[in-house]
Amino acid sequence: MVIERLLNLFVAVVVVLFLCWPYSLPSTGLMSIIRRLIIWAAYGPRAVLTAQPQLDDQARQPIPVTGMTTGINNRTGERPARQEINILQNEGGPPWDLYIQGLAALQNKTETDELSHFSIAGIHGLPHAPFNGVGPVPGGSGGGFCPHGETQFVSWHRPYVALFEQVLGAEVQRIAAQYSDHQNVSAYRDAGRVFRLPYWDWVLNPRLPPSCAQENITVNGPLGSLTIRNPLYSYRWQTYPLNQTQFPGSANWPGETTRASDGKSDFSLEVVNANIAAVAHQLRDQVYHTFANASTYDQMSSMADPAGISFEASHNLIHNAVGGSFASIDMTAFDSLFMLHHTNLDRLAAVWAAIHPNATYQSRSYSSGGLYAQARGENITAESPVKPFYRADGKSFHTGISVASLHPFGYTYPELTELGSQEKTKGREAVISRINALYGGNCSVDDTYLRGEEWFVKITANRSELELPCNIDVYVGGTFAGRMALLEMPTHGLAHAEIPLQRAVRDLGSSTTDRAATGRVLLQQLRVRIEKDNGFTTDAKNIASTELKLAAMDVIHRSSESELIKYGNKSVYTGILLD
Repeated sequence: MVIERLLNLFVAVVVVLFLCWPYSLPSTGLMSIIRRLIIWAAYGPRAVLTAQPQLDDQARQPIPVTGMTTGINNRTGERPARQEINILQNEGGPPWDLYIQGLAALQNKTETDELSHFSIAGIHGLPHAPFNGVGPVPGGSGGGFCPHGETQFVSWHRPYVALFEQVLGAEVQRIAAQYSDHQNVSAYRDAGRVFRLPYWDWVLNPRLPPSCAQENITVNGPLGSLTIRNPLYSYRWQTYPLNQTQFPGSANWPGETTRASDGKSDFSLEVVNANIAAVAHQLRDQVYHTFANASTYDQMSSMADPAGISFEASHNLIHNAVGGSFASIDMTAFDSLFMLHHTNLDRLAAVWAAIHPNATYQSRSYSSGGLYAQARGENITAESPVKPFYRADGKSFHTGISVASLHPFGYTYPELTELGSQEKTKGREAVISRINALYGGNCSVDDTYLRGEEWFVKITANRSELELPCNIDVYVGGTFAGRMALLEMPTHGLAHAEIPLQRAVRDLGSSTTDRAATGRVLLQQLRVRIEKDNGFTTDAKNIASTELKLAAMDVIHRSSESELIKYGNKSVYTGILLD
């Protein structure tokens, strides 16, 4: 900006010089030189400047996404593990103090700084602006960079979260250095060195983390006790009202990010927790089903896969349950809860990949629906660029293959810490034992499994027919049984999900072991309703291509804690009614 102003001044001086120069100049050569200076001053420097991407002001080169590089054991190569947010808060001390202060510092950085909270959050959706020198492409969607509803979904979010972690980590370490006169100076510096982002395990803890529900928060700062506005509560816009060019339609938006409303407050903890509680059992059953049944990366990653058993489906439930701006693809990343949510998604995918070591990236190509930097119809493979995230060389983009491992990004998860120290088979069995302990429930004795089968509603929704975002809710005998949650983008394409019904089957109290008879009872009891967050429902006549099927699968019981349950033959029934 300063350079541009100096250039404008230079142009003005040269023009004035030319206009005021005596008309009796004897040298036409000098006049020619002055004219060329005017042309160069007016266009040359600007052409050079505008040809350069708007990158890191200091380095003037792409920002490589490496994650955190400190805290790694030089002898073993062991990476620090990301921790669950509730555990991090409960343990407190330097790691918690630094995390909160680091978030606050990042949110306070000027919004024009490419390494500010505002700029990094804006990669995901609005303000639909270039980042890291990467701009829009012809044939792109004009939206954000993020590929929701596509196979690249999990791959794209891994470097995105890693970028946030490395930028936040720099703030954390800067603040840790300010404890030079503190009695625990070494503890704070060590905490800064091994800092990694926490995650929110919404399966084990299906309620908003308490640390995200209080407007102010107290930590121990370099000079003592410090009470600050809680950066986990919301993000307040530094420029408000928002720029209508950057955020069209935002004239009536609040001055900060929001969550579910009770009609009086944009931050109703009761409504948010009630929404999450409504899908808590579904989250546990669905996540375990993905671990046990998804055999390819494509199935695990995205609702675009016809199998309908992705982690994306569970992820969507949380976005819509929390509500407010968190349910908006364009706005959700501005809320610090977003990174807790997506770090957990990354963790689930990493744990799944640990037990599927030969399926750690997408196996099939697909045609892109169009993104900010990706043309509609572009063929996307595991080797396609994951924009706008550069590798360590600062020259090439990450790909689905380059982000398949956590290793290059400098972190791990608690479930994976012993994976490298054991023989491969034993390591895989140890991870499966952790999955069973966390999410498997008591599958060996639960009567829904002893029956030897599980029931699901398979939903295939055509997004272009629906008013998004929305929930497709499933009821059995008038009781809510689960839902498919669809976000506001993408606005076209098919989405697939399987809604577990084993708890609803148990609650029906049917004593028959005949699958066909159970199917008939369920078809009589099942109803599906499409609802908006404002309570409005969609007329079934307007969604003719939405497919609803009832499915039953044989369950093969696990014989030990180091095995997942397995699935056998499947029966499919039609005739589910839309309300």
